[in-house]
Amino acid sequence: MEKLIEKFESGATVENGKAAATAVAAPTPPAAAPPPPPPPPPPPPPNTAELQKQSATEGAGAGALFAEINSLGEGGVRSGLKKATRGPVNEEAVAPAPKPAPAPAAGAVAAQAKPAPAAKAPKMELQGKKWVVEFFEGNNEIILNVNSIKESVYIYRCNKSTIQIKGKCNSIAIDSCKKFNCVFESALSICEVVNSSDIQIQSTGASPAVTVDNCNTLTYYLSAEALADAQIITSKSAAVNLCAPKPDDPDDMFETPIPEQMVTK
Repeated sequence: MEKLIEKFESGATVENGKAAATAVAAPTPPAAAPPPPPPPPPPPPPNTAELQKQSATEGAGAGALFAEINSLGEGGVRSGLKKATRGPVNEEAVAPAPKPAPAPAAGAVAAQAKPAPAAKAPKMELQGKKWVVEFFEGNNEIILNVNSIKESVYIYRCNKSTIQIKGKCNSIAIDSCKKFNCVFESALSICEVVNSSDIQIQSTGASPAVTVDNCNTLTYYLSAEALADAQIITSKSAAVNLCAPKPDDPDDMFETPIPEQMVTK
């Protein structure tokens, strides 16, 4: 009896002399996820009547078009078409557009717009004690009579002309002349030529000094009287020549070049 009580109080049973382990309850499994929503219903089937109606309408329109074309015939179909030709029309169609001309530079416009300077009237007059001879063109018969040895002569911008100065003057100045000839009798002090080209000078009497400055191509014809004490001063000039009678033969002339930047006596 005691053994039976101990058996029931211990809460364990013995089977075949071994204690049976108390059974442990298994854990409860987690709840399952809810099922996904059902897919959307399929689209309704096409309306067969509408499709048949649309197909019939398109077929009728195409049939009417072809029927109209067939009724015109071959010549009628091409009657409204224009014949394409290979000529200026096609060339003009593919020709590139002309480019605008470049605008002229401002300097070129100003140069074209600037009028040419008006030719001034020739003048020969006595201003105080100085004769002023200006702007003669192509005149080979200019004659100037000097009344006093105190009078000087100033010649400016005379081209392709010849002047003859009669009488003894104080000085002669030739400025900015081209292809100009000057014949004078005598000069008391000096004959000066500046800024000129293609000049010929001839003295029939005495001329102490001749100055040539910034000139190109000048020939000075000296008389036998002027050759004795003549003095020529040159600077910044080219092709300056001196012609004078030979000492042993006055009827024959000799020519010699004059060096630059030197005094020739």
